[in-house]
Order: sequence, then structure tokens, then C-alpha cells
Amino acid sequence: MKTFFYVRGLVGGLVVTVGLAVVNPALASELSQESEASLRAAQKPSVVSAAVNATKQPSHLLSAFFGLDNDLPFRANALCFGASGKDGMPVVLSHTVDPETLQPEDFQIVTQSGDLRTPQCVTLKPAQDPGELRTVLLIGEFGDAPDDPPASVRVVGDLLSDGTPLVNFRGSFTDVTPLDAGPSLVLAESVPESEWVRKARGTACPAGIQQVIRVTWNGGVRLPNGDEPGDAERKLYRVVVKRGNGSSDEINPVALAELGDGDNNHFLCLDTSDPAVAISFPAGHLVDPNKDLNPDTHIEVNPVVN
Repeated sequence: MKTFFYVRGLVGGLVVTVGLAVVNPALASELSQESEASLRAAQKPSVVSAAVNATKQPSHLLSAFFGLDNDLPFRANALCFGASGKDGMPVVLSHTVDPETLQPEDFQIVTQSGDLRTPQCVTLKPAQDPGELRTVLLIGEFGDAPDDPPASVRVVGDLLSDGTPLVNFRGSFTDVTPLDAGPSLVLAESVPESEWVRKARGTACPAGIQQVIRVTWNGGVRLPNGDEPGDAERKLYRVVVKRGNGSSDEINPVALAELGDGDNNHFLCLDTSDPAVAISFPAGHLVDPNKDLNPDTHIEVNPVVN
């Protein structure tokens, strides 16, 4: 017995309905699903894998850090059911991402032997304050040190930025920092003044500061005794600023903020409006969750775009 169904298509942005005769109702359902998929695809914004941000930086992975090997604590179950005892690998991206496009299948891990792994789950927690949505914690089984550790990470799905224009991280890759390596700085950028006092989970800079620099480590950092960094660590951060006459000075932040939220970001609170151009931190003072001490680390500050 013949039945009738309708196929919808897009013409000039309008939905047009056309009647067709078929014999198989299952075929009608299949074609209807295909047309729905085509409609959704036509409505998606266009993205470009090679797009750049306002500072002309292409989308890429800044780091992938093998933080814990079969050692995520029980509290990690709050991030991902069954995470306890799994591997943890924070991946830092060049742009902040759209959480709606983030899925475990977006990432592929290649071990030293060439084995391919997919995360059990991924999360942007705990780095979720304004401007921080660029550190993705991968949770799963990614290989074992030292026999067959993870060697590289590649984005294989459509993971999109949340800015304008959109950029797509698909195809981006980076080598994995090994388990026994300590944490390093991978990003430094000026924080817009509108975010200085915005409600966030971490501590804020004091009133009267003139500039805030966000520094991002490739993994979470704390003191060897488990405490948050304090005034001693503030004095260890060195900030190079460019003076109006063209000379450069090295200063300390007047305060250290964005503490107490368990993520991989710090705020360096400065009492000068002269632009910061570089940040450094000496070796041997901070540790990652695996208790590895940081090396000497240095990073240039991303330029401010007017």
C-alpha cells in the first residue's frame, strides 16, 4: 500500500514543503531525518579552523599536561562520575571555548606505543570564572607511565570558541608534558577592568590597583604542603613593564588574587598602568597534584587589543 510523506528543504532561508509518493514508510522516516539534519546544518554558523583571534593568534592547543596517572582523588567524582582512580590531563587552549560544543569525543590521545584513547569525560571545571573557559580537564585512561604514557593530544571533533569570529579547534594538536615534569606558565593576558570586581569563585584584587594580569599554568598549582600561594609567592612573581619613555622595569605584583578556587589561574594585581610585557616565576616553589616542583618559567603577555 502506498503512503505519502513530505520533504522539507531550504530555499532562500524559507522552509518549502514538497509532497512525494513512496512505498516504504521506513524510507519516509529515514529521508525525513536526513532532511532535518540538513536543515540543522544549514542553520549552523560558519567556522574556520584556521581563523585567528583579535591578536592574530591562530586557534591551537597551548599545552596538554599529564597531571595524574590512575590517581584522581575521590572528590573528582563530583566532576565526572567514576573519575576516582583515573588519569587527569588538563589541556589549555588558545581561545576560550563554547561549552555547548565540548564533548569527550572531541579529543584523541595517542600513547607512546601508538594506541588511541578517548576521554571518559571532559569538563571545564574548576576553571570557570570569566575569561577562564580555556582549560579542559580530560578524565579517563590515557596510558601508564613509564611503560606507555600519553604522547600527544589532538582535537578530532568540532570544538568551537565562544568569541567572534568563531574558531574551530578541529585538527589542533600538541605533545603531552610527561607525568614527572613540573607545572609551567603557558599564558599571560591582561584582564579587562570590567572583570576585576565581577563575582567569581576566586579572590579578587584589592581596590586601587591599575592593571590585572591573568597567568595560566598548564596544571593546577599549590604549595608543597597543600596550601594556596601567599605573600611569599607574590614576591617571587616578576613582571616586566614597559615605561612611557621606552625603558623597561621589573616589578612585583602588589597583590596575588584568583586564589581559593582550585584552578590553574592567578591574578597579578599591579599598581601601574604601564603595560606588562612578560612574566616569570623561579623554580622550586609550586607543585602540581602529582607533587612535582615547577621549573623556571617565563611567558610573554598577550598584547592588548584596542
